[in-house]
Amino acid sequence: MTGMPADTEQEAQRLSTALNKEVESHGLILEEVTLRPSGKQMIIQIIVDKADGHDSVNLDELGEVTTTISNALDRDPVYASASPYELEVSSPGLSRPLTAQRHWVRALNRMVKVSLTDGTKLRGRLTEVNDDDVVIVEHREPAKKGMKAKVLDPATYSFDNIRKAVVDPELNFDDSLFDNIDTEDLEG
Repeated sequence: MTGMPADTEQEAQRLSTALNKEVESHGLILEEVTLRPSGKQMIIQIIVDKADGHDSVNLDELGEVTTTISNALDRDPVYASASPYELEVSSPGLSRPLTAQRHWVRALNRMVKVSLTDGTKLRGRLTEVNDDDVVIVEHREPAKKGMKAKVLDPATYSFDNIRKAVVDPELNFDDSLFDNIDTEDLEG
């Protein structure tokens, strides 16, 4: 077959099945496969992640699994003779929705933004992850600038009542780090 598959959703599903064992051989899981036409070529985006634990996929692991995926695509009957394609393999970023329990476990002790099925939105620190629910200590924004956020008591939220959730990155800079900068190195 020359060219690229016309039905990208169906082809993404086929690739997910075909590449799943290749990714698992690295101790990773295949999160998602997306195909996107770009001019005369196809962009194949593949997201891999660790099956459990708090660690993220490191660059060495990402490089190794990318090589394995690329080799598998070179042997695949569709892509071995297809028009050029671009392969992008990455791990999920911070903006990934928290949809599986393992996503929540990885986000433990981080700030999260949550939308509940009743329309309520909240932001707080994820303190506990259970089989059916999570515990979040909500942080309410202050009424006026300069005031501290109000920290509420921990509350339990069932996964069934959570419509959408993402990690809310915190930017906490330690000013003492600036004391270690050699200003002569900064001057050109």
